[in-house]
This record gives sequence, structure tokens and C-alpha cells, in this order.
Amino acid sequence: MSQPVELFGVLREVTGASQVSVNVTPPATVARILEALLADYPALELHLPRVACAVGEDVRSRADTLAAGETLVLLPPVSGG
Repeated sequence: MSQPVELFGVLREVTGASQVSVNVTPPATVARILEALLADYPALELHLPRVACAVGEDVRSRADTLAAGETLVLLPPVSGG
């Protein structure tokens, strides 16, 4: 199953894309999607442990399962001043 992932901030810079798709076998938990994303983009290794995960406006835990077609949104920590 192909799962869309929307990226922001440094995640977008590392991958060179604002949205990617990863292939995961159901059930597509947030953790499995992140593992697949890391396999496709190893440079994300430093960033993924600190990202917030959401679907729409709802924050999701790494144990949550996404339905087919739902887009996982990854938000890196905000820094600066």
C-alpha cells in the first residue's frame, strides 16, 4: 500500500520534496511509515525521532494506524526566535 507523507521544514530540505509516498504493508502504523521513509531517505535519521506526526489537524502517536489514502504530515521541531 502506498502511503502519502507531507513534509515541512528541514524534512523537506533533506528529501527535496514537499510530499512523498512510501510503500508499507497494512496495518500502516505511523511507526511503520516512518521506518519506510527512513529506508528511502536515510539522511532523515537525525530528524525523525523528534518530529510531530499528524493527520489533518489531529496529532497522532506512532502506534496509531492510518486508513488507506490518509496523508501523514510530519512537522519538525520549531526553533529560532
